[in-house]
Amino acid sequence: MALNRFWTFFLGTLFVSAGLFFTSLSGAQVLASVPQERQALAQQGYTPWQWQLSSCQNCELFILPLRAEVRTEKVMAFVQALAAHKTEIRNLYTVSSAEYNFLAHMSMGILGRESLFFESKRYYLKETFPDLIRAAKVIRSYFYDVPLSDNSRGPTQIKKVPERIARHYQVTPENLYIPQNAAVATMGFLIESLQELKNRIVSNRLDFITPGNYIDYLPYLYFGSTRALLNGTATPESNIYVKNMKNYMSWFELYERAPAPLLH
Repeated sequence: MALNRFWTFFLGTLFVSAGLFFTSLSGAQVLASVPQERQALAQQGYTPWQWQLSSCQNCELFILPLRAEVRTEKVMAFVQALAAHKTEIRNLYTVSSAEYNFLAHMSMGILGRESLFFESKRYYLKETFPDLIRAAKVIRSYFYDVPLSDNSRGPTQIKKVPERIARHYQVTPENLYIPQNAAVATMGFLIESLQELKNRIVSNRLDFITPGNYIDYLPYLYFGSTRALLNGTATPESNIYVKNMKNYMSWFELYERAPAPLLH
């Protein structure tokens, strides 16, 4: 199903109805506009969302960027896709509304950590010269006898597009540069990672991991350090990846609204 249809729908309904028009503003202008934007959201029936405090089972999601540098066209396309596809992705997976919102917020932190919101030179080089990166990995594998891994692609650096997402949205590693594709693929990957984490908590008796600290330990599955969880060497309090991800997450606020009742 084409993502452009959802992008157009989301722009035309959610953002316009909320009275929020994210244009090119300076940092000071954005800071001054946020209170008015929060007020507009409240007038439209949105309330602040917080992990483990919100209980709405099927609420609409709205992500409010708080800084000028994350109000770019690409970031906003990523943000809007997370909200527009919430119901659809939840139907593809078994995930609660609260968990979806939690992972959507986390995906924004990952977007910042992995590509500086599409702007890092490292991301640009990897997307511009994927064959060169692959060749470098082959050489490294040959000379240093290390396993050959797939290229990470897209602004959230995904190694493998989840099968359900690939099939439903026709997302491939080659088109992950498209913000909407990256958004749905990241959500699918995180949903599957959360389920794996839950399974490992039981099977490997990781009792120290609870919903209250998912944010600290789930990234270990995302960046491929599952072993650190299993052998007890994970130290999220000092892990640079986790710290940076959390910092970028603070650049966004999440809001939710109960869906309008169906008219008969």
